Amino acid sequence: MKITDNIYIVASGKWGFGMTHELDCNVYLVDGGDGCILIDAGVGLDTGRMDEVLASHGFSPSDIRAVMLTHYHGDHACGAARIREAAGCDVYAPAPEAEAIATGDEEATSLALAKGTLYPADFSYPKCPGVIGLNEGDEVTVGDVTLSVRMVPGHSLCSMAIYGTVDGKKCLFTGDSVFVCGQVLIQSLKDVSIYPYAEAMKKLAELEVDALFPGHGVFCLENGGGHVKAAADRFATGLIPPQLYYFT
Repeated sequence: MKITDNIYIVASGKWGFGMTHELDCNVYLVDGGDGCILIDAGVGLDTGRMDEVLASHGFSPSDIRAVMLTHYHGDHACGAARIREAAGCDVYAPAPEAEAIATGDEEATSLALAKGTLYPADFSYPKCPGVIGLNEGDEVTVGDVTLSVRMVPGHSLCSMAIYGTVDGKKCLFTGDSVFVCGQVLIQSLKDVSIYPYAEAMKKLAELEVDALFPGHGVFCLENGGGHVKAAADRFATGLIPPQLYYFT
């Protein structure tokens, strides 16, 4: 699905647009002109469907120069090893979560807890050696696109949002940190932390954001910052923003 001149959704499952495997998050492709950045990588199942979407827009996995993972949950990160092998590209992730992705640590990523419920009982987390850890303010450049990192601990140990200007719009790719209408996704997992989440959302709300691209559900191309501010304002009252309704 082409969104803007250089931004595409190339995978999205049952909590999004129903394009690829049902467990896929929204996977975004940003065309930098001299290669592409993939933001998140999906669950890594039935991957031919993602490749078909790429091909329909004139791309293949070999065009991907970098994969930026917003966090280590399986629906976002388990497809990274396959893309890395196919494209020979770098894979980036939040520094505190990079080792768990590299080693396929099913306890740290909470996959072990979700097997047989959210994920198939025989599902395994593919190891992705060589993941490059990113911290606040770090940048990744491919062609004429530069994206920078904002750390957002809370939904997971330390998720990251990805910020940059594409096609003249200030874009924020948020993974599962914040969704349209100021919704969040807080699960009963050992690495969830509410107060750091609230503090990070306050900083995120200071950014100028036109387009908001979350990891599930719909995106928006105007006033994306208003959705982030709605979550930050709710946190600021000492309460938790509304839970993403797909998961309630």
